[in-house]
Amino acid sequence: MATLTFLGAAQEVTGSCHLLETLGGGRILLDCGMHQGGDAVERIQDEEFAFDPADIDVVVLSHAHLDHSGLLPKLFHEGYAGPVICTTATAELLDVMLNDSVGLYLRDLERSNVRNARRGKPELEPAFGL
Repeated sequence: MATLTFLGAAQEVTGSCHLLETLGGGRILLDCGMHQGGDAVERIQDEEFAFDPADIDVVVLSHAHLDHSGLLPKLFHEGYAGPVICTTATAELLDVMLNDSVGLYLRDLERSNVRNARRGKPELEPAFGL
């Protein structure tokens, strides 16, 4: 029997991420969404994937919204090297949306580091980039 594990957007609205493990040992990730709201930088920095990205065979995206696709750069940064399957329209939107998402994340990280410096806290390193 295949196993479906809900890793995100369970008991919350954002961060859609579901892992389907097939009888033959395949590992399919449905969506890889970013949590939105609150301290997004802290959440991105601190959250670990509940799986090894290198062990995923394929990612299937339901659509381009960042709460379904926003952590794709982090997934690739942490070792995923497989395909991303989505509609043509989603692929076209992803190019723009993920560039914007990473840019916003890096700007927010920079602001967090300014605050951290004032408070004597260590600087945060980016969890991913483009």
